[in-house]
Amino acid sequence: MKRLILTAAIMAVAMPLPAAAQDTIVVTGSRQDRSVGNAYFTANNGPSAIGVTRKADYFVTPLYVSSDSRDRDARAEELFAMLSATIDRAANEGITLVAGSYTLKPVTRANMRELPVRGGNRPDTSRVQIYARIPLQGEAASVRATAKDIAEFVKGIPATGRSFIDVGTTGLAIDDPEQYRADVVRHIAKESTRYAAMFGSGYGVEISGLEGDLYWQQSSETEVFLYIEHDFTIQPK
Repeated sequence: MKRLILTAAIMAVAMPLPAAAQDTIVVTGSRQDRSVGNAYFTANNGPSAIGVTRKADYFVTPLYVSSDSRDRDARAEELFAMLSATIDRAANEGITLVAGSYTLKPVTRANMRELPVRGGNRPDTSRVQIYARIPLQGEAASVRATAKDIAEFVKGIPATGRSFIDVGTTGLAIDDPEQYRADVVRHIAKESTRYAAMFGSGYGVEISGLEGDLYWQQSSETEVFLYIEHDFTIQPK
C-alpha cells in the first residue's frame, strides 16, 4: 500500500508543467495570502512543518508611480512620462522592472500603457504599481541594503508635472515554484515513513493530498517555505 501511494505521487509531480509555472512569482502576492488562510497549522500555530525552505531568487520592491494633477488625462500622461523615465534609468542601473499581482512580467515602453491605472491614497490621484526586481545574490544580501539602493535609484528619476513615486516594503520573489514540488513530496515521504517506522516494521503510511496546490510564504529575510497541504495515516501493512 505504501509503495503504491508514493509511486503515484512521484508520477504526478513528473507531469509537464503549464507555461505559467515557469514565470517569476511574487511571494507577497495572492498565493501567500491564500496559504495563510487555508494551511493547516502545528501546535504553535505555525505552518506545516513538512516542506522545503530555500533562498528566494529576487528582492522585489513595490514602486507606485503616481500623479495628483487635477485633470484626469493630465495625471495619466504625467505618471506614464515618469514611468518611461523609470524604465530608462532601470536599464542603466541593472534593475529589472516587473509588474503583476501574482505572476511578474517585465515592464517596457512597449507595454507600460497596458498596466492598470488605479486611484491613489489621496483624492484626485492616479497611480500604477510596478516592482523593482534585484537578484538575491551572496550571503550578505539584505532587505536594508536593497531598500537603500532602491531609494537612491528613485531619487534620480525626473518627475513630470505633479508626478511622484512612493516606495513600498521590499519582499521576495521566486522563479517557477513548481520546480520544487518533487522535493517537497520527497520530504513528506521521508518524514511520514519515519513516523510509521516508530510503530514497528509492520506499519506503513497512506498519504493523501499530494496532487493539491503548492503553497509558499516568506520564512525569513531571504528565504521562502514551500509546502503542500496533505494528510497521512499510519496503519498496519
